[in-house]
Amino acid sequence: MTIRHFKRSFEKNRNELLGLGLGRYPLFVRSDVQPEQIPVFQFHDVSTATLQPILEFIARNAYVTLTGDEYYERTVGASPRGDREVLLTFDDGQASLYTVAFPLLGKFKQRAVAYIVPGRVPNGGTNLSGTDLEGALCSWPQIREMHSSGVIDFQSHSLYHHSIAISPTVVDFKRPGLSTSFLESDLAPIRQQTLDSSRTELHNLWGSPIYQWNARMCANPAFIENVQIEDLCVRYVADHGGQEFFYDRDWRRQLKQIIKNAQGKCAPIEFETADEQRNAILTDLCQSKAAIEANLPGSRVRHFCFPWYRGSALAAELSLEAGYVTNAWGSLLPQFVNKDGVQPLPISRLQPKYIFRLPGVGRRPLWRLFGRAM
Repeated sequence: MTIRHFKRSFEKNRNELLGLGLGRYPLFVRSDVQPEQIPVFQFHDVSTATLQPILEFIARNAYVTLTGDEYYERTVGASPRGDREVLLTFDDGQASLYTVAFPLLGKFKQRAVAYIVPGRVPNGGTNLSGTDLEGALCSWPQIREMHSSGVIDFQSHSLYHHSIAISPTVVDFKRPGLSTSFLESDLAPIRQQTLDSSRTELHNLWGSPIYQWNARMCANPAFIENVQIEDLCVRYVADHGGQEFFYDRDWRRQLKQIIKNAQGKCAPIEFETADEQRNAILTDLCQSKAAIEANLPGSRVRHFCFPWYRGSALAAELSLEAGYVTNAWGSLLPQFVNKDGVQPLPISRLQPKYIFRLPGVGRRPLWRLFGRAM
């Protein structure tokens, strides 16, 4: 395992370790008690081997699975809560949502919420982001079928699930073997200029500099990447062998030198303004909602899941302005979330293995859950 992969793995599991170690997980996880709040669980890519036992446990113990609106109404007291209710959520809309989760949910007469990324949903070809994810994500025809069945409640996971540059510091270059797909990496850069210009193809070529980054919904303003510098790097790689250029042990130094030489001749470093940042986040929130509702007649999108569980107080407040009533996060809520109405209702979500800590037949001791890839 590389240092980078180790750091990413630790970051993804840090909340679980903190939650258990500091006693911040729901009491039912640690003790034999009935959940005080409606438990929420998160899934991504799934297999029959892992999902079927979970749904069997839920069905055997007469748990009722909710839609997003039902969860919200029960949590705020707008409708009565049952004794055994849970919310199952699936992030990203990966292909296994249709091939595995959908038929199994139907088999066990259960429902779930799926947070999808409408700007990347394939429809027999490329999508709004200019990339081809056919086969990796559910298509609109598949999503419409699931929506029509009433089994899956589709909600927003942002328009593109993308990251932004936040400083002029170059941390890497686009190259063979480096994935920038949000399905495989926590790096998924999309610059707005690539969505409405002929630069889309050029932007995807090797040699593009990757700057220090964070999620679009984070507190950092976006660094305005210099198109001329990117062009110089991409063309240099193309002129020096393309893929073979990266066999040269000195390739990083060469590209960094190009950037250094160009920076002295280019315009000063710029960041988006506070108004531009606000507009960009609000536009994403509104457009993702509108895109799902336009593609799924009769749907009502009121629930938002933050990509990578990364966000900001600004983004949470803007999601309320955009019409969302809940915000889904990871297992621990960020410190800036509140419950006073300034932001949507925050939802913390546990890993699916903790479903087996719910009261019922087949309940497992906590120690048995560790080491399981669920």
